[in-house]
Amino acid sequence: MCKKLILHDLREDETEKLFSNVRGCTLFPSRPTVRPCIGCFSCWLKTPGCCVINDKGNEFAPLISRHNGFTVISRLTFGGLSPEVKVILDRSIGHILPFFHIVNGEMHHTKRYEGAINLHYIFYGPDNTGYDKETARKITVANALNLGAQKYECSFYNDVDSIEVTI
Repeated sequence: MCKKLILHDLREDETEKLFSNVRGCTLFPSRPTVRPCIGCFSCWLKTPGCCVINDKGNEFAPLISRHNGFTVISRLTFGGLSPEVKVILDRSIGHILPFFHIVNGEMHHTKRYEGAINLHYIFYGPDNTGYDKETARKITVANALNLGAQKYECSFYNDVDSIEVTI
């Protein structure tokens, strides 16, 4: 199993600078932009775990189960993920099953694959208000439960240059 999968919305020059000394990771840039989920549920019913839209976004969901660490680096946008990152995560819904179970009094999807990941959301941007950060933390917790993460964390940085990625 590979060490860490990193989904990000960074520009190419930012990627080179941040990951120049990082080895053993799979980097998945959100560019070029992928098409959004169309809600057809084929990834649950017809092609289990695999999106039927034939573009780069279809490559992402299978990568999650092949890694024990999953880091998402995203510009904090209205308390959530950037649109470029969000569309890729939406397209990876086939990684989980359409069935539900109750966790801590809340309804969450059932895992499709065995194993657990460590999830780390890294948000950046100068306009991080307290409300935006709290919303992002809630999104991190909900996604960690849906993905069956054994550990999760959420970090905030004012800009890309101050981000620290630990491997």
